[in-house]
Amino acid sequence: MNSPLEPQTPETLAHAVEALRRSDRPLTGREILKAIPSSSRVDSATLEGMLSQDPRVIPWPPRTSAAPARYWTRKPGEVVDSLLPDLLAEAALTVNDLQKKLRRPLAGFSTIQRQELVESRVTGLVAADKLFVHPPPGRTRPKYSRKPPAAGAYVGKLKTELDALAARLNAYGITREQILEALRGEKPVGDLPQRIAQYLKSRPGGIGVSQLREELGIQLADKAAFDAAVLGLYRQRRVYLDQHDYPLGLSEEARNQLVTDGSGNYFVVIGLRDADAESIP
Repeated sequence: MNSPLEPQTPETLAHAVEALRRSDRPLTGREILKAIPSSSRVDSATLEGMLSQDPRVIPWPPRTSAAPARYWTRKPGEVVDSLLPDLLAEAALTVNDLQKKLRRPLAGFSTIQRQELVESRVTGLVAADKLFVHPPPGRTRPKYSRKPPAAGAYVGKLKTELDALAARLNAYGITREQILEALRGEKPVGDLPQRIAQYLKSRPGGIGVSQLREELGIQLADKAAFDAAVLGLYRQRRVYLDQHDYPLGLSEEARNQLVTDGSGNYFVVIGLRDADAESIP
């Protein structure tokens, strides 16, 4: 190993390293010399020899093949790590997308070098639970983001088919929620409307929908199925529902206790219609 070169003046290397620390980009030897006071300057070759021997200084590739070498106190991986959080704060991007966006700060690196550098940093951040992997929707490469993936990005075609099916079956009393429950493979709620009707028969007059849900032991997590059953009975004209006249005046927590049809209507009281009360066995 070559012995470190002695600076021409004690301050030369200190000034050079300080200039690199303050810089927001790698600098050439000529640029570094401009930041060194004239009393401490040396020729370019001597300065570059000093920089190449100092462990605090990181060599960076020239911007082009004909350009001079560059130096900095930051490693390329550290630069990538500092830029990725902003790039991936809202967006989900592939490694290829990222290397293109980092072309300027990583000038001098080839496309393959940028690709490998970005991929290694992304892999490390994923392993450290600082980035989420977004599975590719098709045969494309995975994407990365600081936000977890959302199912909505993968169900475009399925949603279109579900909307068409829900529209067709709605006329037959089959609700969208019932279709979703069938897809989830959950226990059918076909007996829930009958349970509601049977309970209402034992309670003449109306009852608050939140009280009814509690009396039947239906958890808030299963409220969608409860709402679907209530609305199904209403469409069949087996029950009446009293609508809240100003749901926007309620807190979100209070609205969540009511039955809603998903179109901005909220119902507070339910009761059996007289004809249905007589017909239930």
